[in-house]
Amino acid sequence: MMRFVCIHFTLTLIVSIGSAARCGETTEDQFASPSDRVDQYLTESWRETVTRPSPRSGDAEFCRRAWLDLAGVAPPVWQLRRFLTDPSSDKREHLIESLLSSSRFATHMAHRWNEFLLPAETSDDRQVDAAALQAWLRKQFLDNTPYDHLVGGFLTAGGKSDQGPAIFYTSRNLEPVKLAAATSRLFLGVQLECAQCHDHPFAQWTQDDFWSFAAFFAQLQLSETNLRGGGQAIEDRSGAEVRFPDSDRVMAPRYPGATSPPESDPTDFRRRQLTIWLASRNNPYFARAAANRVWAHLFGRGLVDPVDAMDSSNPPSHPELLQYLADYLVEQRFDLRELYRMLTRTQAYHRTSAITEGQRPPPDSFAAMNVKTLSASQYFDSLHQNVLLGRFNAAADSPQADSPQAEQAVRGEFLRRMKAPEAAPNDYPHGVVQVLGMMNGPEMLVATAEKQSGLIASLEAPFFSDSDRIETLFLACLSRPPGDTELEMFLAHLNDASAEQSSATRLSDLTWILLNTAECFVCP
Repeated sequence: MMRFVCIHFTLTLIVSIGSAARCGETTEDQFASPSDRVDQYLTESWRETVTRPSPRSGDAEFCRRAWLDLAGVAPPVWQLRRFLTDPSSDKREHLIESLLSSSRFATHMAHRWNEFLLPAETSDDRQVDAAALQAWLRKQFLDNTPYDHLVGGFLTAGGKSDQGPAIFYTSRNLEPVKLAAATSRLFLGVQLECAQCHDHPFAQWTQDDFWSFAAFFAQLQLSETNLRGGGQAIEDRSGAEVRFPDSDRVMAPRYPGATSPPESDPTDFRRRQLTIWLASRNNPYFARAAANRVWAHLFGRGLVDPVDAMDSSNPPSHPELLQYLADYLVEQRFDLRELYRMLTRTQAYHRTSAITEGQRPPPDSFAAMNVKTLSASQYFDSLHQNVLLGRFNAAADSPQADSPQAEQAVRGEFLRRMKAPEAAPNDYPHGVVQVLGMMNGPEMLVATAEKQSGLIASLEAPFFSDSDRIETLFLACLSRPPGDTELEMFLAHLNDASAEQSSATRLSDLTWILLNTAECFVCP
């Protein structure tokens, strides 16, 4: 009996090894971590295309990248110093974990999603409503709400029209056409609106697909509410329909790519029908679109790029990898934080963006990290934290000059001036007007003014040597220490005996130079 058991076990082991080999996998793959599996997919593609990956990034480059990606701000100088001097071999993993579990991560994610969800032309008088949406999103990310639940709560939102997710609907005037286009782009990664007037010229979408999808939003209306504070509320009214253009044909709601209508809802709540389908295994788009958007956030471009053009005419650069990430997200019950954790632990995320030898690999190979330009909020928040040090109003002497209200006012004005809603993360988004406004704007004047700059004032402390001052400037502005040549040049300027400026004025000049370098505007 024992011999039979041993033979059975041996045969089973041989069969399992043979099955793995037939599937093109080694037995080691079965025990690889998800992060290792991602690296394996990329390594196989580099082998096929004879692409040489870049080496591992230095600690300063990685620290700046992780902070900007996960916290939305450059690392504080004191934390950067501590990270650079930490001898621990696992300090990068600890940094990732501390950022993912921090409130900064939730705030940054809420800001990113707020920008995705609202149309670029959202008027300034809706900023209070936009702030309500951002507060709602921040709570979801603080609570680590599963992505399918977050989207479900978002798409089935009702109640007062000036609270939380309601602005998604009211900013688009509750128009089914606009809502269908935005929903398909954001949550399915599909530009379904290209089939609004005629069948899509490249993808499989037809006019029927678009208008059937728009029918899910046909019931929305605004009505007066008896809730506290009055105002209007969003609700769904049964019986409202959309019609096919230039005809009397009523469009029944239908999921994209489906051939039959959805199962009926007891209360005819179509948005709930749509939400249930979005997170179901019968939907081939939802998890793939979410995984692709997270990848694009961390690596500068999507496996499908642009992220909202996932159709047959625009295939992914690494189809097996994208499917693996989508399956992983479903396995983890749509835990976005876990997907971020897994991807930031890959070797690919730790590669340098600097190429010193040979030709730069194609950006869609991900053999080197793609450089990402900072959003306006990332630049301002980094400037505020490390250079302005809380000083917002150069002209005001009142105690209110540095108040939270002053901060929000200055920040809001800066974001409006630098707005570039269509910019991709690896493109330089600002035109001449924005660049001149940055170089000569009030924030830059405060950041580099001798008597207003918190950073320059702190560097006047007598216990700082000139080398210390220059190193601190580089850490504050570029998140790295200066190179030998840079240190020599900056010391020469600071100690120029022929110059008539004060030491503070010279520090001001050097700060202005660093804050306006291309390096200061990017996440490496």
